[in-house]
Amino acid sequence: MRGVSAAALSAFVSAVFAVVMGGRYVRRRRAHQLAWTIGLAMFAAAAVAGALARTAGATETEYRVFYLFGAILNVAWLALGTLYLLAPRIARWALWGVLALSVVAAFAVFTSPVDLTAAVDTGKGFGDSPLPRILAGIGSGIGSVVLIGGALWSAWVFLRRRHEGRRALGNVIIAVGVLVAAAGGTAAFTGASGVVEWTNFAGVTLIFIGFLLV
Repeated sequence: MRGVSAAALSAFVSAVFAVVMGGRYVRRRRAHQLAWTIGLAMFAAAAVAGALARTAGATETEYRVFYLFGAILNVAWLALGTLYLLAPRIARWALWGVLALSVVAAFAVFTSPVDLTAAVDTGKGFGDSPLPRILAGIGSGIGSVVLIGGALWSAWVFLRRRHEGRRALGNVIIAVGVLVAAAGGTAAFTGASGVVEWTNFAGVTLIFIGFLLV
């Protein structure tokens, strides 16, 4: 039941975060805010799927939703937002890559066979289908590098300015949050220990705190 609580908390925090970010996008209409809103909404959807799986037993649909939004796409969309903020010219090209990743990932995840027993025990439900796992490595791996690198670069920029220590600290906290979430292993689904649920909750909470400081 602790895994359920952690997944539910992750869903709540990421949903609130998405609403806050979405409100900023409505007011300011910045591309990075829209990309972050999409990524956070995906994080919330994945957490809801994980919580449902913990509550009433995992289904293939819940696993597919968790994997698509939690293991492949949410970090990629968050990273796209970072690129729009720090390197908008690169972001315009990266957008097409993220859109292509989203389409290919949706097709791969919803057409590949799922070993539900393995999904529940180890989180590796696509053991016989390498494409979803490859896409997870691309989306979460490259996305995490962009997020952490962007946050640390921003922290360095703010640290060099006077009276910007809080914003520098906020970016460091964001980088730590991404590391914590990545350490949990986004490819896992409902591991018996519930470690993934708690690292996801801790990670998104730290990112939210860092965002509020920035």
